[in-house]
Amino acid sequence: MADVTIVGGGIIGLCSAVALQDRGYSVEIIERGEIGQGASYGNCGLLAPGEVVPVSRPGVIKKIPRWLLDPEGPLFVRPGALARDLTWLLRFLKAGRADTVRHIASSLTPMMKRVNADYGALLERIGRPDLLSQVENLMLFNDRSEYERDRFVWDLRSELGFGHTFISGPEVRQLEPAIEGPVTCGVIMKDWYHFTDPLALTQALAEEVAQRGGKFVADEALSFESERGQVRSVKLRSGDRIDTKQIVLAAGAWSGSLSRQLGLRIPLAHLSGYHVHAPHPQVHLERAIYYASGGFVLTPMATGLRIGGTIEIAGADPEPNFRRADVLAERAKTILPALDITGSTRWMGARPFITDTMPIIGKAPSFGNVTLAFGHGQVGMTLGATTGHVVAQIIANERPVVDLYPFRPQRFA
Repeated sequence: MADVTIVGGGIIGLCSAVALQDRGYSVEIIERGEIGQGASYGNCGLLAPGEVVPVSRPGVIKKIPRWLLDPEGPLFVRPGALARDLTWLLRFLKAGRADTVRHIASSLTPMMKRVNADYGALLERIGRPDLLSQVENLMLFNDRSEYERDRFVWDLRSELGFGHTFISGPEVRQLEPAIEGPVTCGVIMKDWYHFTDPLALTQALAEEVAQRGGKFVADEALSFESERGQVRSVKLRSGDRIDTKQIVLAAGAWSGSLSRQLGLRIPLAHLSGYHVHAPHPQVHLERAIYYASGGFVLTPMATGLRIGGTIEIAGADPEPNFRRADVLAERAKTILPALDITGSTRWMGARPFITDTMPIIGKAPSFGNVTLAFGHGQVGMTLGATTGHVVAQIIANERPVVDLYPFRPQRFA
């Protein structure tokens, strides 16, 4: 029996495993699919410390009716999911009030201030510092008015210590000569970097865990068996049971049903994201670029150019609507007309979003041997190393390096 059983083999579970092994704990990881192949693989690879302002923010609610009617828009709710997820969507929009957004951003800031240092140490630990490109990200606009319309966001980030530099169109093209089209200005995002291969990162972490004696169980955790306030075993889809001492629940979008068995009612939704990955793009970018006017991200990776974005509320395990991915590639050509998507692959995966867009991190209230670490939304990759560090501190009964009160599961009691 391992000291700690981790449910979920994505970036959060893997980072937690390494941090626990650093403290002398033996670990085993239960993963329903291939290790690191979910949202931890399909994301755009951004390390975005200033991404503290939630998706739902002042002004967004006015855009929702138009988005809901446009299946190619940045946020779309499939008709079949609307009734089921309406309560979640209303709570999500309610969290976009200015005072709530300030609270969320302020709560996330202490963790986000650590991410670069924590990943730096982790990548050195596993011998793969090459997986992080420390060239600052760019955000691009067709018109300065688009930047000004988000002044609330920019000012809030600045107040919290996340800087940026506004630059002109010619300065954009000096940094990235491949950019063409209607772009007239941009912003350099201070200390925002990108991973050159998210899959290679999760594979390197998994190899580190295995080399240090960690075990992997390729199965799906279906339920917990408990006794006197302790989870004693995990029942798997195969029918097997795994006896447990300590548990970390880090199953991303699939954490909701398991957390309900612990007496929790976390408003967690599966929000689908898409990407197109062009292996031979025939264009060169030095850094990750968020094209705000087009609603997508371009990330240069070791294996090609990734074009990602969009949020789709479609329920758990929906059939992909790859037209949404194709639209991303079409829009990318408006600023990269030489882009070649021959041989490209398309991906859809679920991101675990909680209505207030803050993760759940902390002990399960009624089960002393269960630590929760899920619901990171669009910042799961960014917060991976830091969350793993904090999870290990919780299990080791150390004082966490950040205040975890804002992330407590009881906030939804």
